[in-house]
Amino acid sequence: MGIFGWSYPPGCHSVPGDEDDGPCLVCGQSEEDCICLDCPECGSIGNPECYEKHGMVRTEEQASLLKDAKARWAADAKAEAEGEAKLRKELDEYYAEMDKDLAKRE
Repeated sequence: MGIFGWSYPPGCHSVPGDEDDGPCLVCGQSEEDCICLDCPECGSIGNPECYEKHGMVRTEEQASLLKDAKARWAADAKAEAEGEAKLRKELDEYYAEMDKDLAKRE
């Protein structure tokens, strides 16, 4: 342990088990904003299996929030892919320019 707290190995940025579980699979919201009810059978919250196996019924609000979240996730993924493609193109152009510069020097 260092003077500033725990010393984690490279690539490890959080305490194991302290990671974010991600959005709810039923309503698409964060754990704090989840609107799902406790399952009367098992007590689980936001578990899609409870809606299939334990007779729970999804509300319109849950369906609407999940639809909006999926659209937002798709837009985020598209923006990230476009950003990566732009960066790749810029790097290719940079390396091509460097190759031209090196060829001139030889």
